Amino acid sequence: MKHPVRSDFDAAVTTAGVQVTFKPTNSTYDFLRLADTHDIARLGPVSLSSVRHSGPSGDTKDYASDEVQDMAQRIASEAAASLWSVQDEEETEKLTEVRPTPVVGDEGD
Repeated sequence: MKHPVRSDFDAAVTTAGVQVTFKPTNSTYDFLRLADTHDIARLGPVSLSSVRHSGPSGDTKDYASDEVQDMAQRIASEAAASLWSVQDEEETEKLTEVRPTPVVGDEGD
């Protein structure tokens, strides 16, 4: 039985989730972004939505399927947490930015 390694995977992060591809079999693991803080605390930033196996065997071939899925979950969680936390911080900064209120009589009226 073969064991997956990190370099066997590619990840693509979107605003809605993360798609992780297991390159040896071209299987894709789709994860959705969780929004509820209680769910995130319990499950992490993503939840498995679907798995699609490509190729004639329709599985992970000589790799342990549970190990492949576990590593896909870790990669998706790490990628999502790093990217979305930066995006969330930037969004928070935009929302909390203090803007001066125009006053009648100021320059440019």
